Formats: sequence, structure tokens, C-alpha cells
Amino acid sequence: MQSAPRQALLDRLEPHLCDEARRAEFSEVCDRTEGELTATGGIGTLAEKTIHSVLKHFYAGVPEYEERRVLPPAGRGTGFVADVARPDGIFEIQTRHFYLLKKKLHAFLAVSPVTIVYPVVYRKTLRWVDPADGTVSAPRRTGKLDFGYRVLTELYSLGDMFPRDGLSVRLALLDVEEFKMLDGYGPSRKIRASRSDGFPQDLVAEVELRSPTDYAYFLPETLPGEFTSADYASACVIRRDLAQASVRVLCALGVLERIGTSGRNYVYRRSVNG
Repeated sequence: MQSAPRQALLDRLEPHLCDEARRAEFSEVCDRTEGELTATGGIGTLAEKTIHSVLKHFYAGVPEYEERRVLPPAGRGTGFVADVARPDGIFEIQTRHFYLLKKKLHAFLAVSPVTIVYPVVYRKTLRWVDPADGTVSAPRRTGKLDFGYRVLTELYSLGDMFPRDGLSVRLALLDVEEFKMLDGYGPSRKIRASRSDGFPQDLVAEVELRSPTDYAYFLPETLPGEFTSADYASACVIRRDLAQASVRVLCALGVLERIGTSGRNYVYRRSVNG
């Protein structure tokens, strides 16, 4: 049985769940990408690179839309290479450090709508690899679920670039199988063990963040009418530091408003947009 906070998060996610056709399309891309990486020896690198390749193929649809140079208006300068440049818009897959995209985004938005695709490892299955003989353990699913709250801290790093017309964010919530090497410390060899690779297994949901009202996704129903960042952390099942950063961004977007203090803590409530 799910706890009340986790159930509230699952309820928020439900409208964004992918249908069977979308998931089948993603599964086909996963199979094709795994074959490509196996053939080139690419599997074995960091998980983010494998996930990036899968999502690039998936959102491109056809190879000719991948890694395309986008020229500025009137052909001034050399432009930037986009992960995916389709006739209906540009897609950049970014797992972290959104601030590094600023120059690209300014250039791309001059000619096309842009979607930042943010991969989220929603659910993880872990397998251990023994480097001595290559044996792989049976898969074990971890209990933690990630709903993508960390994207708010990434948006904070964009400063006044967000929100902006033509710029949106899409959370791609994935089931991922991760491999770790038994090369760490202790009897189990799992302490500080290195990660070998991770591969997406399923596209669970896509959350489109275009306007401030879309950010109500980050406000579970278990939040009281007035709350502190500690209350927010508890309702969203996230760390306090992430909760503090999240409420700052949600206030900047007009989804929350700060209404006072309680002791040393700020007090917030939903605005009309929330």
C-alpha cells in the first residue's frame, strides 16, 4: 500500500502516463539503439550517454533530423548544432547544467520553438557485474521513485531566460536498468562501487511544461493551504535543500506566493496559477 504523500504524487503523474502505442514506439527505439551501441562498443559508458542516444533517436524520428546545424537568421555566423532539429521545432536533451545551454537557446529561439528534454530515472532496476568473471546478478528493483523535481533547480540556473515564449521543458520519466561493478570496498564490494552503464527500458510518462499553470504538477494534493519548505519536502518526498530551491522557482513562476513567516521559516501558499 502506498503512503499518502507518494500516492498524491502518483495521482499527479497519472494524466501524463504514456499510452501503449507511445511506449511501443519507445521500446522499438531502445532495441535499435542497443544494437547500434553493441556493434560499436558504445555500451559500457556512462548511463547518461546511452539515455541521451535513445532519446535523441526517439524525438528525431528519422536520422536526418539528428545533430543538425541551425543557422541564425539571415545566415549570420555559423550557428549551433542541435540534438534534434525537426520542421516543428528543436529538441535539446539535457540531463544537467542547463546554464550551459544559454547561448544555444538564444540562437535557436530566434528561428524556432525549443523543447529541453529532461530525462528522469523514474524507477531503477539494479544489476551487479563481477569484473572477475563477468557474471551478472539477477535484477533488483529499487524502491525510490523520482518525479523530476530537480528540473526546477536547473531552470533556476537559466535566470531570466525562463519562462520565455517558444521555450518549453519536457520531463521524460524512464524505467532504467543500471549496471554497477563489484569493485568497491567492504565484504560485498558495493561501497563506492563504480557504475558501468544504464539502459532505458520504458517511457513511463512525458510531462510538458510550457506555461506556469503546467507547474501545478509539482504541487501534490497533500500540501496544506499554507506551508513551509519543510512541509513541501515532506509532501513531495524530497530533501529539504531541493524543496527550498523548488519553492523559490515556483514563486518566480507565479505558481506559489510567499505570504509571511513562521519562526525562521517562510510560509507559502498556492497562487491562482497553482
